[in-house]
Amino acid sequence: MRRFISILFFTFTCLWSYGQEMSLDSCQSMARRNHPLLRQAGIINQISELRQQNIQVLNLPQFDLTARASWQSDVTKLALKIPGFAGPEPLSKDQYKAYVDIRQKLFDGGVAKKRQELEEADRLVSKQQIETELYKIKETVNTLYFNALIIQENLRIVDLKKETLDERIKIVSSAVNNGVSLPNELDQLRAEKLLTEQQETELKSTCRTTLALLEIVAGTAITEQTTFSKPALMTIDVNNDLKRPELMLFTLQKSKIDKNEDVLTNSRKPFVFAFGQAGYGRPGLNMLDNNFADWYMVGAGLSWNIWDWHKTSRERSAMKLQKDIIETNLDNFNRSIKMSLAQEENNAQRLKNLINSDEQLVAIKDQISKRSAVALENGAITSADYIRDLNAALQAKANLETRKVQLVQVSVNYQTIKGE
Repeated sequence: MRRFISILFFTFTCLWSYGQEMSLDSCQSMARRNHPLLRQAGIINQISELRQQNIQVLNLPQFDLTARASWQSDVTKLALKIPGFAGPEPLSKDQYKAYVDIRQKLFDGGVAKKRQELEEADRLVSKQQIETELYKIKETVNTLYFNALIIQENLRIVDLKKETLDERIKIVSSAVNNGVSLPNELDQLRAEKLLTEQQETELKSTCRTTLALLEIVAGTAITEQTTFSKPALMTIDVNNDLKRPELMLFTLQKSKIDKNEDVLTNSRKPFVFAFGQAGYGRPGLNMLDNNFADWYMVGAGLSWNIWDWHKTSRERSAMKLQKDIIETNLDNFNRSIKMSLAQEENNAQRLKNLINSDEQLVAIKDQISKRSAVALENGAITSADYIRDLNAALQAKANLETRKVQLVQVSVNYQTIKGE
């Protein structure tokens, strides 16, 4: 039973690979899922979570263990001499101390909260940078997909030419056998068919290269039997706003700088803390007692850096300059996008005009080719004349189909540039 299921699965896979039809949307989706950068999004979330946990730890009590032994050249002495009173035992010059220092923030001016917000802003910027890189793959997929589509159309026209030549060869071959035409006319048709087969070989080689690249990008098996569906012609709307991921990246970058400014502002506020120490050593808190003793102390404190030599103001100025750089990059990006859109608009108009004339040329060249075929059969023209007219008619069809695909490609590129 398992063997039977395996055979069915293998058969289905082979049939699917040989008869599959692929769309541009499916290629785009597969290319995105296959991109290595997509895996970084989860890693960025994990890194951010670890950093957030470290920030939260700052609000928990901090414990420090200190131990030391020292020998000093002099110790505290009681210079007062009272008759009949021997005084305290002189302190030893070797001293020992071990204690635990506990420190708990009571108020940090909101620094921890702002640091968490800054870390979240940094996470969003990192993920959006991945989105901008992933978006670039769309342009690569568009180029490869439409190249494959154009080759597919050209191969179809080459097949049409081979079929037409086969028909003419049969007719002329019969005429030669009957002594109506010269063998030279038949040889010219056969030579043209060989040239057509060479052209087909070149196209298939180019197709294999294109499919191999598309297979790497999409991460799925693509064979020469795969057919590519032509996307619908999209309307070029110059009024819609841009939706590029880079725009969101610029916004998030400025937001990150704002969060950094908040951290800087709150770090200048005073913070209140509680502290405690517990230890054991010689001497203890009583500096006149030369015996080992345990001890502890508790208290509260306030810390406030009231003067930082304009360090904060300089950092604010640097952040403002960083925002200016982001604004400059944004302006440059918008300028580049406008230039690309204008170029695609002109390309679309050019292709529309050419397609209109191509349709007329196809009709005219097709009629000429048909008349030449009749004239060839009647011996009124040579095979060379017929081949010339046939090539002209088929070239006109190839130009028409290629430009139709290019027009669709321009419309898709236009939407891709706008981020739609």
